[in-house]
Amino acid sequence: MAYFPLFIQLDGAACLVAGGGRVACRKCRVLAEFGARILAVAPEFCRELSKLAEKEGNLSLVRRQAVLQDAREMALVVCATDDPGFNRELAAYCKKRRIPVNVADCGELGTFYFPGIVRQEDVVIGISTGGKSPAAVKYLRGYLEELLPPFMGRLAGRLGILREEMKAQVKEPEIREQLYTQLFYEGLAREGELSEDILEERLSQWRRRALSPGREACSAAKSVGKND
Repeated sequence: MAYFPLFIQLDGAACLVAGGGRVACRKCRVLAEFGARILAVAPEFCRELSKLAEKEGNLSLVRRQAVLQDAREMALVVCATDDPGFNRELAAYCKKRRIPVNVADCGELGTFYFPGIVRQEDVVIGISTGGKSPAAVKYLRGYLEELLPPFMGRLAGRLGILREEMKAQVKEPEIREQLYTQLFYEGLAREGELSEDILEERLSQWRRRALSPGREACSAAKSVGKND
Protein backbone atom coordinates (compact mmCIF):
# COMPACT_ATOMS: atom_id res chain seq x y z
CA MET A 1 0.00 0.00 0.00
CA ALA A 2 1.34 3.41 -0.96
CA TYR A 3 2.07 5.95 1.78
CA PHE A 4 -0.20 8.99 2.06
CA PRO A 5 1.64 12.30 1.45
CA LEU A 6 1.05 14.50 4.50
CA PHE A 7 2.57 17.96 4.99
CA ILE A 8 2.95 18.94 8.65
CA GLN A 9 4.11 22.10 10.44
CA LEU A 10 7.43 21.47 12.23
CA ASP A 11 8.42 25.06 12.96
CA GLY A 12 9.35 25.05 16.66
CA ALA A 13 8.37 21.38 17.11
CA ALA A 14 10.57 19.18 19.35
CA CYS A 15 12.16 16.34 17.37
CA LEU A 16 14.53 13.57 18.48
CA VAL A 17 17.26 12.11 16.30
CA ALA A 18 18.84 9.06 17.92
CA GLY A 19 22.25 8.64 16.30
CA GLY A 20 25.30 10.66 15.43
CA GLY A 21 26.50 9.44 12.02
CA ARG A 22 26.06 10.73 8.50
CA VAL A 23 22.53 9.40 8.17
CA ALA A 24 21.54 11.20 11.37
CA CYS A 25 23.24 14.32 10.02
CA ARG A 26 21.16 14.23 6.83
CA LYS A 27 17.96 13.88 8.85
CA CYS A 28 18.96 16.74 11.16
CA ARG A 29 19.75 18.99 8.21
CA VAL A 30 16.33 18.45 6.65
CA LEU A 31 14.49 18.98 9.95
CA ALA A 32 16.48 22.14 10.65
CA GLU A 33 15.52 23.56 7.26
CA PHE A 34 11.89 23.36 8.33
CA GLY A 35 12.40 25.02 11.70
CA ALA A 36 12.28 22.00 14.03
CA ARG A 37 13.92 22.08 17.47
CA ILE A 38 16.18 19.03 17.28
CA LEU A 39 17.71 16.97 20.06
CA ALA A 40 20.37 14.59 18.68
CA VAL A 41 21.58 11.95 21.14
CA ALA A 42 24.60 9.68 20.57
CA PRO A 43 27.90 8.72 22.26
CA GLU A 44 29.81 10.31 19.35
CA PHE A 45 28.94 12.65 16.51
CA CYS A 46 30.46 12.79 13.05
CA ARG A 47 32.28 15.93 11.99
CA GLU A 48 29.49 17.02 9.64
CA LEU A 49 26.88 16.85 12.39
CA SER A 50 29.09 18.73 14.85
CA LYS A 51 29.60 21.49 12.27
CA LEU A 52 25.87 21.60 11.56
CA ALA A 53 25.16 22.09 15.27
CA GLU A 54 27.55 25.06 15.31
CA LYS A 55 25.54 26.70 12.52
CA GLU A 56 22.04 25.75 13.62
CA GLY A 57 20.87 27.28 16.88
CA ASN A 58 17.90 24.91 17.00
CA LEU A 59 20.06 21.74 17.02
CA SER A 60 21.35 20.42 20.36
CA LEU A 61 23.83 17.53 20.67
CA VAL A 62 23.86 15.31 23.76
CA ARG A 63 26.82 12.92 24.03
CA ARG A 64 25.49 9.74 25.60
CA GLN A 65 23.65 6.62 24.63
CA ALA A 66 20.07 7.33 23.62
CA VAL A 67 17.33 5.86 25.81
CA LEU A 68 13.66 5.22 25.11
CA GLN A 69 12.56 8.02 27.43
CA ASP A 70 14.27 10.57 25.18
CA ALA A 71 11.26 10.23 22.89
CA ARG A 72 8.78 11.47 25.48
CA GLU A 73 6.77 14.51 24.38
CA MET A 74 8.52 14.60 21.00
CA ALA A 75 6.55 15.60 17.91
CA LEU A 76 8.67 13.32 15.72
CA VAL A 77 11.47 10.76 16.21
CA VAL A 78 14.21 9.44 13.94
CA CYS A 79 15.99 6.18 14.78
CA ALA A 80 19.44 6.31 13.17
CA THR A 81 21.76 4.52 15.60
CA ASP A 82 24.11 1.69 14.60
CA ASP A 83 22.20 -0.66 16.92
CA PRO A 84 19.30 -2.30 15.00
CA GLY A 85 17.91 -3.76 18.22
CA PHE A 86 17.65 -0.37 19.89
CA ASN A 87 16.18 1.19 16.74
CA ARG A 88 13.49 -1.49 16.81
CA GLU A 89 12.76 -0.90 20.50
CA LEU A 90 12.59 2.87 20.06
CA ALA A 91 10.26 2.52 17.07
CA ALA A 92 7.94 0.27 19.08
CA TYR A 93 8.02 2.74 21.99
CA CYS A 94 6.99 5.57 19.68
CA LYS A 95 4.28 3.58 17.93
CA LYS A 96 2.69 2.69 21.26
CA ARG A 97 2.53 6.41 22.11
CA ARG A 98 1.45 7.47 18.60
CA ILE A 99 4.63 9.45 18.01
CA PRO A 100 5.57 9.58 14.30
CA VAL A 101 8.80 7.61 13.90
CA ASN A 102 11.24 7.03 11.05
CA VAL A 103 13.75 4.18 11.11
CA ALA A 104 16.77 4.73 8.89
CA ASP A 105 17.65 1.77 6.62
CA CYS A 106 14.60 -0.17 7.84
CA GLY A 107 11.67 2.02 6.92
CA GLU A 108 9.00 -0.63 7.41
CA LEU A 109 9.61 -0.51 11.18
CA GLY A 110 8.57 3.14 11.29
CA THR A 111 5.38 5.02 10.53
CA PHE A 112 6.68 7.47 7.91
CA TYR A 113 9.42 7.98 5.34
CA PHE A 114 11.50 11.06 4.77
CA PRO A 115 10.60 12.08 1.21
CA GLY A 116 12.91 13.32 -1.46
CA ILE A 117 12.33 17.07 -1.31
CA VAL A 118 12.19 19.73 -4.00
CA ARG A 119 11.76 23.15 -2.40
CA GLN A 120 11.53 26.79 -3.32
CA GLU A 121 10.55 28.82 -0.27
CA ASP A 122 7.01 27.67 0.65
CA VAL A 123 6.59 25.55 -2.49
CA VAL A 124 7.49 22.00 -1.40
CA ILE A 125 7.26 18.79 -3.39
CA GLY A 126 7.74 15.49 -1.57
CA ILE A 127 8.68 12.27 -3.41
CA SER A 128 8.44 8.73 -2.07
CA THR A 129 8.56 5.19 -3.40
CA GLY A 130 7.68 3.70 -0.02
CA GLY A 131 11.32 2.83 0.54
CA LYS A 132 11.46 0.63 -2.57
CA SER A 133 13.86 2.65 -4.72
CA PRO A 134 16.07 5.48 -3.43
CA ALA A 135 17.52 5.67 -6.95
CA ALA A 136 14.07 6.46 -8.35
CA VAL A 137 13.56 9.15 -5.72
CA LYS A 138 16.92 10.71 -6.60
CA TYR A 139 16.06 10.67 -10.32
CA LEU A 140 12.63 12.21 -9.79
CA ARG A 141 14.01 14.90 -7.50
CA GLY A 142 16.55 15.96 -10.10
CA TYR A 143 13.92 15.83 -12.85
CA LEU A 144 11.47 18.01 -10.93
CA GLU A 145 14.16 20.49 -9.91
CA GLU A 146 14.89 21.02 -13.59
CA LEU A 147 11.20 21.20 -14.47
CA LEU A 148 10.15 23.67 -11.77
CA PRO A 149 10.47 27.33 -12.82
CA PRO A 150 13.14 29.00 -10.65
CA PHE A 151 10.72 31.76 -9.64
CA MET A 152 7.89 29.51 -8.42
CA GLY A 153 8.61 30.05 -4.73
CA ARG A 154 8.67 33.82 -5.16
CA LEU A 155 5.47 33.72 -7.19
CA ALA A 156 3.65 31.63 -4.57
CA GLY A 157 4.71 34.05 -1.85
CA ARG A 158 3.48 37.02 -3.83
CA LEU A 159 0.17 35.33 -4.60
CA GLY A 160 -0.29 34.64 -0.89
CA ILE A 161 -0.05 38.36 -0.13
CA LEU A 162 -2.37 39.35 -2.98
CA ARG A 163 -4.83 36.64 -2.01
CA GLU A 164 -5.44 38.22 1.38
CA GLU A 165 -6.00 41.61 -0.23
CA MET A 166 -8.41 40.07 -2.73
CA LYS A 167 -10.39 38.33 0.03
CA ALA A 168 -11.09 41.69 1.57
CA GLN A 169 -12.42 43.11 -1.70
CA VAL A 170 -14.14 40.20 -3.46
CA LYS A 171 -16.74 38.32 -1.43
CA GLU A 172 -17.94 35.83 -4.07
CA PRO A 173 -15.86 32.58 -3.82
CA GLU A 174 -16.33 31.70 -7.51
CA ILE A 175 -15.08 35.08 -8.70
CA ARG A 176 -12.15 34.98 -6.28
CA GLU A 177 -11.15 31.59 -7.67
CA GLN A 178 -11.25 32.95 -11.23
CA LEU A 179 -9.13 35.94 -10.26
CA TYR A 180 -6.63 33.76 -8.33
CA THR A 181 -6.20 31.57 -11.38
CA GLN A 182 -5.81 34.56 -13.69
CA LEU A 183 -3.17 36.10 -11.42
CA PHE A 184 -1.25 32.83 -11.19
CA TYR A 185 -0.95 32.44 -14.95
CA GLU A 186 -0.13 36.11 -15.33
CA GLY A 187 2.60 35.72 -12.71
CA LEU A 188 3.86 32.65 -14.55
CA ALA A 189 4.13 34.67 -17.76
CA ARG A 190 5.90 37.48 -15.88
CA GLU A 191 8.37 35.03 -14.25
CA GLY A 192 7.08 35.60 -10.75
CA GLU A 193 6.62 39.37 -10.87
CA LEU A 194 3.23 40.50 -9.60
CA SER A 195 2.63 44.01 -8.30
CA GLU A 196 -0.18 45.74 -6.45
CA ASP A 197 -0.90 47.62 -9.67
CA ILE A 198 -1.60 44.37 -11.53
CA LEU A 199 -4.00 43.24 -8.82
CA GLU A 200 -5.81 46.58 -8.87
CA GLU A 201 -6.02 46.45 -12.67
CA ARG A 202 -7.60 42.98 -12.57
CA LEU A 203 -10.03 44.07 -9.87
CA SER A 204 -10.98 47.14 -11.92
CA GLN A 205 -11.65 44.94 -14.95
CA TRP A 206 -13.83 42.68 -12.82
CA ARG A 207 -15.78 45.67 -11.46
CA ARG A 208 -16.37 47.01 -14.97
CA ARG A 209 -17.70 43.64 -16.13
CA ALA A 210 -19.87 43.40 -13.04
CA LEU A 211 -21.41 46.78 -13.88
CA SER A 212 -21.83 46.14 -17.60
CA PRO A 213 -25.22 47.15 -19.14
CA GLY A 214 -26.45 43.57 -19.29
CA ARG A 215 -25.70 42.98 -15.66
CA GLU A 216 -27.21 46.35 -14.67
CA ALA A 217 -30.44 45.47 -16.47
CA CYS A 218 -30.54 42.10 -14.77
CA SER A 219 -29.95 43.72 -11.37
CA ALA A 220 -32.69 46.28 -12.08
CA ALA A 221 -35.16 43.55 -13.05
CA LYS A 222 -34.43 41.68 -9.85
CA SER A 223 -34.91 44.91 -7.89
CA VAL A 224 -38.30 45.57 -9.55
CA GLY A 225 -39.37 42.02 -8.88
CA LYS A 226 -38.57 42.42 -5.22
CA ASN A 227 -40.45 45.73 -5.03
CA ASP A 228 -43.53 44.18 -6.65
